Amino acid sequence: MYSRLDRSLLDVLEESGALSEEESAQVRARLRLAAEEDLEEVLREYLPPRVIELAKRSLEYGVPFVLLEGRSAEPEALQTMRASYAFQQKVVPLALEGETLVVAMADPLNVELVDELRVVTGHEVRPLLAEVEDIEEAVRRFYGKTTRELVEGRLAAPTGSVELETVEEIHDYGLQADLLARDPTVMEAVNQLIIDAVREGATDIHIEPFEEELQIRFRIDGVLERRPAPPKHLQAAITSRVKLMAGMNIAETRRPQDGRIEVRIATLGRREIDIRVSTVPTIWGESVAMRILDKNTVRRGLTELGLMEDDYQILQRMIRKPWGIILATGPTGSGKTTTLNAILTEINEEGSKIITVEDPVEYDLPGINQINVNPELNVTFDRALRHILRQDPDKVMVGEIRDLETAEMAIHTSLTGHLVLSSLHTNDAPQAITRLISMGVDPYLVSATLEGVIAQRLPRRVCKNCARYEKPTPEELLEFGIDPDTAQDDWLVPRPVGCRECRNTGYRGRIGIFEIMVMNLELREMTLKNASAFELRDAAVRAGMHSLRQDGWRKVLAGITTMEEVRRFTPDEDVFQELRR
Repeated sequence: MYSRLDRSLLDVLEESGALSEEESAQVRARLRLAAEEDLEEVLREYLPPRVIELAKRSLEYGVPFVLLEGRSAEPEALQTMRASYAFQQKVVPLALEGETLVVAMADPLNVELVDELRVVTGHEVRPLLAEVEDIEEAVRRFYGKTTRELVEGRLAAPTGSVELETVEEIHDYGLQADLLARDPTVMEAVNQLIIDAVREGATDIHIEPFEEELQIRFRIDGVLERRPAPPKHLQAAITSRVKLMAGMNIAETRRPQDGRIEVRIATLGRREIDIRVSTVPTIWGESVAMRILDKNTVRRGLTELGLMEDDYQILQRMIRKPWGIILATGPTGSGKTTTLNAILTEINEEGSKIITVEDPVEYDLPGINQINVNPELNVTFDRALRHILRQDPDKVMVGEIRDLETAEMAIHTSLTGHLVLSSLHTNDAPQAITRLISMGVDPYLVSATLEGVIAQRLPRRVCKNCARYEKPTPEELLEFGIDPDTAQDDWLVPRPVGCRECRNTGYRGRIGIFEIMVMNLELREMTLKNASAFELRDAAVRAGMHSLRQDGWRKVLAGITTMEEVRRFTPDEDVFQELRR
């Protein structure tokens, strides 16, 4: 027979709704018939382990527990406290039962917090136990959905594009915008927006005005995802608040502006966040893009980038060169800076001095001298390079080669016996050569100094918690340049499904795919002859370079990413054949 403790645990699970009456009856029947069966082992067939653990804590504390996923909250209850307070204290109000406020809490035995809640809300408090992660998600979900009820009527702000002509008009609008931007409701809304973005691992926040709405989107794992939108009439107030925080001119709405915000988020362990802000005027108002640079983000080493073993060994040999230029290429957001920082960390030795010139310095690298580009002070890439050579460096990193002057200085630096790392915006590795030559660099100098090029992309990792695995179809194999007749029977590829762990996207995190081109004698001679990028590509492949799609396929077979993601980031191999004709 099962024990009294078992019965109590079942009662708690049934009262909370985690187990239905039918499921509870099935469990009780099994335990009566098979005394050797363990209750927790049986429960795992019906419930996730975290729910069972929560029920056990509920039994231990003598406090009922609640599962917040899929549950709603009463608007009247939510109005008893602010979202920022709820998130900080790890509580969420659920309902008002007369004069009693029902509150889910991570620590319902915290008597001091319960007393504080009585003072803050003006109600008696009935606590329920809930998981911290569930509470944080519920705060975002509940307060996001009720933003309109919480703030509607508090502020009225002009929307759309604002045209100001006279000094008086600009002055008056500046005063009005400043007043709106300093309203506590707007300040809290913008602060919470930043906190949510950082917590969810977003790299960018987009605040986009349209005729009927103010759209909010976070870029997570390289893909934009919509978030609950504030009322349209708060558009100017929210935009002005962001501009005020970034040190921009609030009254200037007709010209693009750039600014910067530095914040420390107490509720996330005092994480230091650097945000680069850009505004541009559109027909419905100013569009705001905020790039989040999290200084607390764990820096990755070469082994964590996603390199396959053969490419890892090639790159190791390349970065041990005493001089020359190594380039990381790819579009914006493809992970070039992360790769360069990983290389710097790898080659940072006590016997050598490393200096970087970056725009901006995204991550503090211990033991490395890092310089921020500042055009206002005439500190540009090429000017900084001229001066740092007097600092006697062994290795130099230039954040990006944007023009001929910077390219020539990087080449000069490598010719004087330094290893130079930099990035370049090209679609693949061979195009780096033709791009430098098109900038005006002499082919001889490119041939003499370039040691290797790393092209990369960042497809999303498939969620390990919910992915299913299937055999690839013949059509899919052909898309990856593989003859279906040569496919192995044990080949399985992951398919995205979607679950709570991955926000129902089927993906969680990102992984690098690479093509690494090492300069050899044939490539140097072809560079001198001004060969096309396609001819250079053929030569690099003959020398053993894996294309981006080939490397992606290897990671698909390893169960790391999906064929859909690799296709999204890489061209068909047939495209190169067509372009050669």
